[in-house]
Amino acid sequence: MNTKSILIILFGAVFLSISSTNVVTNEFVILIISQPHIYILSQVHNASTFIPAHIPLLFTHSYASSLSNWYAIYPIFSSILHQYHQLKWLFICESQTRFNLTELLAFTKQTNDSYIGHGLYDSEPSIIHHYSFSLDNPYPDFSSGVLLSRHVLSLFLDRFSSYTKTIDFIIDIKYELNQLINELTNIKLIDRPDLFCIKYKNNCLTWYDGQYDYSCKRNDIQLDNIYIGIKTFVNYHETRIKFLKKTWLNEQLHYNFFTNEIHNETNRRFIVTKENTERGHCHKTFTILNYFYKNKENFQYLIIADDDTLLSIQRILRLIRCFMLSNDLPIVLGERYGYGNYYSYPTGGSGIVFNRQAVQQIISNCQCPSPDTPDDMFLGLCLHSIQVPLTHIPELHQAQPNAYSKDWLEHQQAISFHKFEGINVEEVYQTYLHENSSEEKHFHLRKDEF
Repeated sequence: MNTKSILIILFGAVFLSISSTNVVTNEFVILIISQPHIYILSQVHNASTFIPAHIPLLFTHSYASSLSNWYAIYPIFSSILHQYHQLKWLFICESQTRFNLTELLAFTKQTNDSYIGHGLYDSEPSIIHHYSFSLDNPYPDFSSGVLLSRHVLSLFLDRFSSYTKTIDFIIDIKYELNQLINELTNIKLIDRPDLFCIKYKNNCLTWYDGQYDYSCKRNDIQLDNIYIGIKTFVNYHETRIKFLKKTWLNEQLHYNFFTNEIHNETNRRFIVTKENTERGHCHKTFTILNYFYKNKENFQYLIIADDDTLLSIQRILRLIRCFMLSNDLPIVLGERYGYGNYYSYPTGGSGIVFNRQAVQQIISNCQCPSPDTPDDMFLGLCLHSIQVPLTHIPELHQAQPNAYSKDWLEHQQAISFHKFEGINVEEVYQTYLHENSSEEKHFHLRKDEF
């Protein structure tokens, strides 16, 4: 059975699970954050089995065909209110969120608050949150769910219709949604970690059942099927590359450095691209794409990373095993950023994963406008034009660990971080990304999720 057939069956299963009764309570609606990929949809289907059929159940990816920035969530609000005239509460959560529905519904009838969840806090201003100094202002952790009343949604939409500020980049959805709600409604998130929990406790209304462990048992994908292209520059050969070799990069991996020049002409690991730019790097990235497709025919998967990207090779291998379900369909995995209402793109510093079919589609249809065009943004524009979806992997990180909420990182197994400035590189790797052989064996023995 091919992937498309499985997808149709899965959609049917999800539809049947929420449409098996004529008695529907439209006052409480659940919106699950989802994506149009078969592995994620399998998790969504599992989640739907915990939800009674009389509760309306929606999925963010269902709006992808009509809204280019559907993943930002707030563009969906209008459709939801138009569809559910009786709605009093919208509960936004992830597929791994679990809850005591009876108690949660009772809570909505008793509370005087209108925007409630588990609050996350930044420890310092960070680039992913536009260097905001509002460190005492919580934003919601979707993994434990967040409640929004109709009052908040209606007020938000009413004022958003006359909102004149340009939304240039969509980086961290939970943070930016919260900022918009705060600005447009003047309503702050009520932080209730005692009720909206990360780990299950007796008094919890909601809790997080744990991140996908990406433990799909497959023997057909090994490290020998993966090629890694690393963008670098001659001035970093003795600094950044040394850190890579001290952490995740070893001689058993198949990789090359793509650089502007080399001092040792016999070093087989370096490939000279001749053209170097201070920013953008589109030429270098497309050199890697073309080199992989034309010279590495025995490899099915390509990872492109920067010379200051820290990776967990074991975890990215497990990721590939779960998400690369077909070599006939183009698949791209990355950390998704959005460019306004136009298109999304995979952030380059966090690492991008392609299958061979995706690489073929990209190099056949797209060429860099100039060598210093921003490579990740142009890749996003290219994927948008050739209608190849980007699958967002939240465990890939464009920034350093201190840019993210500590509470959020605690319930996540990170796959990558980016940038070496101002950190102890080896300590960050050991703390967040390193796995020893016993841990790797443990994951292979765990029950398959899909």
